[in-house]
Amino acid sequence: MSYSIRRFILGQDDTLYRLASAKFSRMVDDPESHRLTCFAGQRVRMAEAVVEVRDRAPCAVVRSVYEMLRFDAEGRLDQAAFTRQNAALAEQLLDRVLPRLAAKGTAVVEAGSRFVARGGSWQASAALEREILRAALDETPYKRL
Repeated sequence: MSYSIRRFILGQDDTLYRLASAKFSRMVDDPESHRLTCFAGQRVRMAEAVVEVRDRAPCAVVRSVYEMLRFDAEGRLDQAAFTRQNAALAEQLLDRVLPRLAAKGTAVVEAGSRFVARGGSWQASAALEREILRAALDETPYKRL
């Protein structure tokens, strides 16, 4: 048994486009050289599914995450926004696990990262989530980028 990450970018009409992990890594590491011109100037939804694989076949989705991606006018991933959003999500997770060292008697709550994290995610409808999970398991057709 092993695990695989399946990423999909959703078009404005909910069309699913599979994005290979290696290509996504290159887009994050070097957006100048690795563009998606079909999404130039857009803010698009991305679905990421962690899939359990047995005998080289996907058999179950064990986790799914929905994020937003921004592309500039030339189709380059907005690396800074992506990094900010993921840092804010990581901070939220750490806040749940580690106690906050706050001054006693302070009623101020630092919520900036919550807004950044929330702006970088989205919620799929039940029908769309079913379609994404079926695509992650190769049960329905999708396009490749």
